[in-house]
Amino acid sequence: MSKKSLPFTLYKTLENHARDSDIEDDDELQDIMQKLDDLNRKVEAFKEKARQKRIGKANNVVSIKHANSK
Repeated sequence: MSKKSLPFTLYKTLENHARDSDIEDDDELQDIMQKLDDLNRKVEAFKEKARQKRIGKANNVVSIKHANSK
């Protein structure tokens, strides 16, 4: 099970607060949300790169994600 990144958690929290009208859904919030989304994409890409590097170093590890797609 994959852990959620901090940017993703913050994004979802802000999204919930905006939906519940706890905070104003304005241009500033949208800018912050976009930056958190961008940061989350970078974090996820870095995590995937680290996973692939670990798999490459371990000769006896088979990626389930790739094994199931065959």
